[in-house]
Amino acid sequence: MRALAIALLLLASAPKVGFTQNTQKPGIEVALNRQNPLRLRVTLTSGAASTATIYHAELPWGIRDSMIFSAVRPNGEPIDLIFPVDDPGPAKVSIRARETLIGDIDLRYVVRDVNALKKSDVLLFWAYKPPAALHLPGWTGGLVVIPQQK
Repeated sequence: MRALAIALLLLASAPKVGFTQNTQKPGIEVALNRQNPLRLRVTLTSGAASTATIYHAELPWGIRDSMIFSAVRPNGEPIDLIFPVDDPGPAKVSIRARETLIGDIDLRYVVRDVNALKKSDVLLFWAYKPPAALHLPGWTGGLVVIPQQK
């Protein structure tokens, strides 16, 4: 009985512990995924209040033209990129309110000569304009540093 009383006393004097739901903020995040081949891991969280239906090609990883890229070496020397003709197709995807989708972009379809990544670090700038149905800011962009590959 004494042990129970001590345990209750300790629980009563301990600071309150709160639990929160781990939800993503609406928007887009881009990070380097070091799998071979190198990829960008893109996380897209809808800001819509209800389910939104968009074309699959409008997702950042949907087609090559879904995101805009620019790449340079740290000294400012540009890196050649690939601009393939890509057919978006009619496929659609539905995204629930505040739902998070994750996709990858293979850098072999972004950088023309992947051996360029072996010469130095590469600064890869990206920009994405989400469809209006996702209720996200017009343009979002950022920088991913790709360390020199061996």
